[in-house]
Amino acid sequence: MLQFPSWARVKKRERKEKLDSQGCQPSVLVRIDHNGLIAPGAPTQVAIEEIMALVPASNDDPGAATWGRNRKIIEWLDRLAEPGASRDAATEAAAALRATLAQSIEPGLLEPDLPLKPSETLIPTMPQRLEDSMAQDMRLASPPADDLPQQDDWQSIFTLCGYGAKEFASAQADLPLTAAEIDHFLRNHRNTENYVSRDFLISRSDLPSPLAELYGLYLHRARVDAEAALFVAQATGSTRVARIMSDLLAIGGFSNGLEYISHAGVTYSVPAALDTSAVIDAANDEAAHRMALDAAHPTHLLKLTPDDIAGLAADLADRHTLAPCDFLDKANLLAEARQDVARLPVSQRFATALIERDLPQRLDWVARIGRAYNRLLKAWVAGLPEIKSLRT
Repeated sequence: MLQFPSWARVKKRERKEKLDSQGCQPSVLVRIDHNGLIAPGAPTQVAIEEIMALVPASNDDPGAATWGRNRKIIEWLDRLAEPGASRDAATEAAAALRATLAQSIEPGLLEPDLPLKPSETLIPTMPQRLEDSMAQDMRLASPPADDLPQQDDWQSIFTLCGYGAKEFASAQADLPLTAAEIDHFLRNHRNTENYVSRDFLISRSDLPSPLAELYGLYLHRARVDAEAALFVAQATGSTRVARIMSDLLAIGGFSNGLEYISHAGVTYSVPAALDTSAVIDAANDEAAHRMALDAAHPTHLLKLTPDDIAGLAADLADRHTLAPCDFLDKANLLAEARQDVARLPVSQRFATALIERDLPQRLDWVARIGRAYNRLLKAWVAGLPEIKSLRT
């Protein structure tokens, strides 16, 4: 058995008596794992405070005793990383930790006579300091919450019509619909059967493959949106949401016209297939007519079952959708008109397309887009004679 010399036992006994006289427990090493956290078996917070209490100040100033513990850690690590000391692995780690702590501590905490905050009683771990630094960077980089009001609502509006909060503000217009109202409209249909019907609608036309898919998408969206308009009117007793959705989709058919497909050297706007404003308008008129009936009437809107609404929506879509040739003509005009005015400011594009006759006003769907602009973005088209002649 290894025997310690008598002088070593005497020194150990003297050191223990000195610690006992100061009311402290024997000091132990603080072990840190690879994540920067105190490893199991390490001293508790009481032991850490006792260790930190034994660290003397770097000078004899009376105010140094009131400095924060973070400052004491830095002074301690400074002495461990003195220029004359040996540069072993522990010293290098102490110097690196000293630099990290010095950067993470706020300048006000390094001044004397600053009382220690309750949140600073624990030694900050490395992951905690990293999270605090990242959070501070995000607060500095991101604008205040007040600068982005209704962000989700404006994102939904932008997806539908191609214009966001900045464009509506320039036109002195308010938020037309909330994201919840838009989501309510888009989800109010029985999509279980619509995916099957879309393939059937595509096969009904004799158009070539890409154009047949585009026209089939238009027929499919017409049925879905007509059904949604009727369901929302039945649930809310109002056609406001569906009417504004119709305006947004009509505007989006023009403003998003840069998204197109090409066939045989001709471009066709894809958002034209999403402009089902004519069908939604017909569904709104039908819903308003049925809601005006006597409540006991068997054809009142509230008396319709989901199957009745689906059949009514399919009938409205068949009667108010464009023929294949008319739809392709619309998609081509929207794509070319949108490309011609892409160089202009966003507020002048539709007005210029009307003035230059890129969009013939004699067509019903062009007049429908004009009425949508006049209702939602009136400041952009208020002075045009072409818009004044439209019935609102």
